[in-house]
Parts: sequence; C-alpha cells; structure tokens
Amino acid sequence: MPDKKYKPSPYNYCDYRCELCDEKDNCRVYKDNEERALQHYLKGEDPYDPEVFLKDLHNIFAKTKSMVKDMAKKQGIDIDVSPDEQVPGVNPEEYTIYCIAHEYFKEASSFIKELQTSGIPNSIEEDFSDLVWYHTLIAAKSGRLVSGFIDDFFDDEVQETEEKGTLKVINKGIDLSKKALQNMLNELPDHLPQIADLMALLKRLEDIIKTDIRQKVAE
Repeated sequence: MPDKKYKPSPYNYCDYRCELCDEKDNCRVYKDNEERALQHYLKGEDPYDPEVFLKDLHNIFAKTKSMVKDMAKKQGIDIDVSPDEQVPGVNPEEYTIYCIAHEYFKEASSFIKELQTSGIPNSIEEDFSDLVWYHTLIAAKSGRLVSGFIDDFFDDEVQETEEKGTLKVINKGIDLSKKALQNMLNELPDHLPQIADLMALLKRLEDIIKTDIRQKVAE
C-alpha cells in the first residue's frame, strides 16, 4: 500500500492541540507526534518528562535540518559547506527569550508534577490541561524562533512570515497559560508562590517579545 499523502501542515502556526483539530487525520505532524508518544510508552518512558522532551526537541531540529537540505537539493541548491566554511549554528541559550521560556518550562514542569501527586480538583481540570500543554509548546516554539535568526536559506519575506507565525503561537500559549494559572490560583491559594513565579516568567516573556526578541543574554 502506498504511503498516505498528507496535506501541507501549518507547522509554525499550529499549537498542536490535535484533539481539537478537524484536520488531524490528514496531518503529518499529528501522525509523527502520535508515533513519538507511542514509542516512549513502549519503552516505559513519559513522553512529557522534561528530559525526554528536550531530547525529542533535539531530534526534531536534526530532522528539520535534514528536510531543509533535501528541499534545497531538489531545488538545485548546494548548502553543504567545507570544514573551513562552516556556517555557525544557533545556540538558543544565547538568547534571552529562549532562556526565559526554558526556565518557565522547568518551573512549570515541577509545579505540574507536584499537582499530579496531590490531585487535580475537577474545577480546574481544563486549566491544568492548558498549563501542561503550553508549558512545553512555549519552550519548543521559542527554540524554533531563535533557530531562524541566522537562517539565510529563506528570503527575508519568508523568514518574516515564519517568525510572525511562530510568535503568534507563543503569544497564544502565554495568554492561555496566564488565564489557566489565574483560575488555578483561585482554587489553590496555597500554591501562590509557585503560581506567582510562573506568572512573572510569562510577563518577562511578554516584555521581551514586545521589546527585542533578538536580545542576547550578555547584552
């Protein structure tokens, strides 16, 4: 049987809430994510564990690089360089926006595990689901954003479109996470310190997006 043909995916414009999407059966991203999660479960791993997630993120970047090279080859573009002409890669930790997003990811992961241990009140199940989902997506999309800062493969117009799409998803994640945390605070006042710290990190993300997404940590 020939491989199924999938519709082109929005990728950077997608927040991967596949269960709410009518196009999931036609989407390569959905298929890949389902297969990734299944492989982790078969190995006895939690696909949403921070260490597992970051390893997956590294693999996704490597796969993306390979896809770009294949696309360039089909277009007759040679993007391979000799050792003395190496194109510098992006170190995401050089950028403030990624560092804040990664710090938020780590703190949110710790908070989520604590709540999972103590139990989630029915009244905030939906908010908890949003928090879980977007704490990983914000970090992943921030990594994707900074990876394009020195990408000379696409022209300026395409890069700008990609960047705007990625930022749109990050901002959506921030907004829904803030709402979720506020609702959770009303139900879980004893967790004020953790929730306040997470809200502060989201505010810092908002501020850096409004001022300079390319700001480096040393600046």
